[in-house]
Amino acid sequence: MTSRTFVDADGVSWQVWDVYPELAERRTHERRRETAAANTAVRERRAIERRRRMEKRVAVRPGFENGWLAFDSPLGLRRLAPIPPEWSHLPDGALEQLCRAALDAARPRRRLIE
Repeated sequence: MTSRTFVDADGVSWQVWDVYPELAERRTHERRRETAAANTAVRERRAIERRRRMEKRVAVRPGFENGWLAFDSPLGLRRLAPIPPEWSHLPDGALEQLCRAALDAARPRRRLIE
């Protein structure tokens, strides 16, 4: 994970880093279409889970499945997807423009240890 800090034109300090979700659910819809001529092998294959590890997958907002930039400041948290190439080498002004284009995101709720 790469991270940077920049100060915007209003004097607000932002931290920005890239996020690549490893356990994001990427299956958003059935990829194969049913046809009258569909053979039995295809239907049987659908019934079998092919993932090698059974683990909880997290649903992410459409468009964010392959990662996003997270922008954090005292003003709030924002997310931008897709991650621009070479974003970590951009000048602060360009990062500020990306931040302004990013979507507001809710801060994760902190859970008490159970």
